[in-house]
Amino acid sequence: MKKNLFTCFLALLCLAGSAALSQVVQSPRADLLHRFGGPTVSLHSGDTHRGGIARPDTFPPGTLYIEVTHAEGVDSLSLRFWEHLVSERMNVTPGQPLRRATLEGNMFEGNRNFRVAEIPFPSAESFGYFNVSYGRNRLIRQWIYFPQDRVRIRGDLSSGFLLFGGPDGDFYRLQHEVDRVFKEEEFNTDPILFSPDAEFYRSDSVSERLWNQSRIRPEDLFVQMRLITDAESAWGEVESYISSSWQDHPAMAILDRYSGLLASGRLDLVEAAIKGQVLATGIKKAELAWPAIRQDPSKLAGLREWVETFGLKGQEFSHPLLVQAYYQYALMESHATQVPIEQVYAPLPNPLREEVIAFYILDNFNRMEDRLPSVISQNLPLVESDWIRQRFDGLLSNAGGQFSSDGIYLPDGSQLSPPMLEGKTVLIHFWISGCRFCLEEHQRVMAQLSERYRGSEDILVLTVNADASPESWKQSLATGKYTSESALNAWGPRGTGILESYSIYSYPQKMIISKDGTVRLQTILRMEPEELIRRLEQDAAPDAALLNLPNPY
Repeated sequence: MKKNLFTCFLALLCLAGSAALSQVVQSPRADLLHRFGGPTVSLHSGDTHRGGIARPDTFPPGTLYIEVTHAEGVDSLSLRFWEHLVSERMNVTPGQPLRRATLEGNMFEGNRNFRVAEIPFPSAESFGYFNVSYGRNRLIRQWIYFPQDRVRIRGDLSSGFLLFGGPDGDFYRLQHEVDRVFKEEEFNTDPILFSPDAEFYRSDSVSERLWNQSRIRPEDLFVQMRLITDAESAWGEVESYISSSWQDHPAMAILDRYSGLLASGRLDLVEAAIKGQVLATGIKKAELAWPAIRQDPSKLAGLREWVETFGLKGQEFSHPLLVQAYYQYALMESHATQVPIEQVYAPLPNPLREEVIAFYILDNFNRMEDRLPSVISQNLPLVESDWIRQRFDGLLSNAGGQFSSDGIYLPDGSQLSPPMLEGKTVLIHFWISGCRFCLEEHQRVMAQLSERYRGSEDILVLTVNADASPESWKQSLATGKYTSESALNAWGPRGTGILESYSIYSYPQKMIISKDGTVRLQTILRMEPEELIRRLEQDAAPDAALLNLPNPY
């Protein structure tokens, strides 16, 4: 009996201890509203946020504190920050990549079983943008940050939630909610496949079975792909979409809920993002209907009227989606009305106008060839931002400037020396491993040109690989699928030297360097062998001395 009583007593003690421990573990952490006190005004950004004197501040200004659930084989975060973001395309606004190792969380900070990282927000003139990835999981894309913000974000991948805390958490929660409503809209919208030969996609028995199965799914629960084969039908999709005002989009209702929590400047920035997403969706649909729009002035007028409802001629803030969407619209308007594209975007205010210009030129400079200097000079009076002017100056200095071969390495590990190129007309072919178009370009053009100019004293064919490592390059080199032994084959470390100086981010890409060392051509356009031969031999031997070289065709 005594033994049983003693056993019961120990059990009660254990239960009491367990309950106490349970209370510690399960009790809510200090609420951030309480911890930082009531609403105050942040002088550094003009924003309403939570601050106070509840305890000494160990969370420095300008800090992004991230917690993520464990992922097998992943122990670091991949981030990219932009002080200026027009497009994630590397040749437009490449941004600054950052890789940050994560540490084990702990029970005392309420993040046990999470990986944690503390990242300082980089400086920016006023605000910037950032992406965050954890392994294959993209947590954040093109969100706005202010350099002095303090925010705590938890990516609970097991439950699918993003959670927000800290004095500036509301601003980041708003961006997350806006992203989510657009994702839900996409999730619940019937996908459209536009093809003149839509039946091709049902030509095999498996596709036909899946197509028929999709037709009998409940329409109030499942989306069903619709096949559209002509521009007139595509225009019906455009009409349906542009019949609604962007102000009635569900994302605007979310924005309204935050009107009492955030300063107007931050709300306006998010509104620009919403406008950009809605406009981009409509313009993508309009591109499918482009033949019908181009032939029918009333359709173009309807699209133009819808675009004007966004009030962009009085737009105070820009956003990458808004920039890219308006550029595509301006391109369509220009082609349809035969007016210069500059006339379409000229009425916009800065910064939207100058960022449309930046996207137009930075995304197309390697297609413009000899037109590049005149296009830049024509648009420069409309630009106010120093960073855009500096990028344009860099393009102009490259176009027709002296070529620099810095950062080009040969298979033996030595660096390519400039004397190897002196006095020669050089065709450079940039490529990467695994690029299907690079393979095709070698078979279609480069193999023939490499053989044609084998041993030539006046024309040199140089290939430059941009793989992340020289080992990968050498493995591809050994296959003989990407290059020929008759060419001079080299490697350039990604993001450095020649690749960085000339914004080589798209592959395949070509350059022609004149005998005097100036850049005569930089292009990603597909060029026929005959055209490349003409350009090379015209530069190398204007007196036609080389035109008697053996022709393998």
